[in-house]
Amino acid sequence: MPEQQIQWKRIAGSFAVMAACAFFLFVLAAVLNYLASVVGLSSQERLTAIITSLSSSSTLQAIMAIWLFTAALAIVAPRLWGVLSIATALLFDIGYGVLGALTGFGLAIGIFGSNWYVLMWAVIYSLLVVAGYFAVKRWLVSDVQAMDGRARWIVAGILAIVAPILLLWL
Repeated sequence: MPEQQIQWKRIAGSFAVMAACAFFLFVLAAVLNYLASVVGLSSQERLTAIITSLSSSSTLQAIMAIWLFTAALAIVAPRLWGVLSIATALLFDIGYGVLGALTGFGLAIGIFGSNWYVLMWAVIYSLLVVAGYFAVKRWLVSDVQAMDGRARWIVAGILAIVAPILLLWL
């Protein structure tokens, strides 16, 4: 079985486990929050507000921005492809675990609270990370070897400019 296929199975498994655990955690937390709100220790909106703030966290943006900047450095210095591979593995293992958790929370909020905001952002971030993975790993890895010095610097410059824009504004 090719390593690429094993990696995708590991990523999908991590995503699914985290999504299921987050879904059930939300249900348990909702029951506890309801009991706390009955005695005046919490409000009904508290749990949804906490989970919603997770989906708008800049942590996911930072993970993607660091990955893009690492790709820019690897293009300039091809010996850093090993670092990019490690960063990519960490991005997918940690990133998709986090995105799986957000998906589980988002699904629970959508089902029980009719607010699909968290699920929508989890899906958007998931698609962005997959698109970035294919763009950098599949397209750039093979093409970097064939690039001349100027083209390499232009692509690296574009990625180096996009990384802080992603971190600050997207």
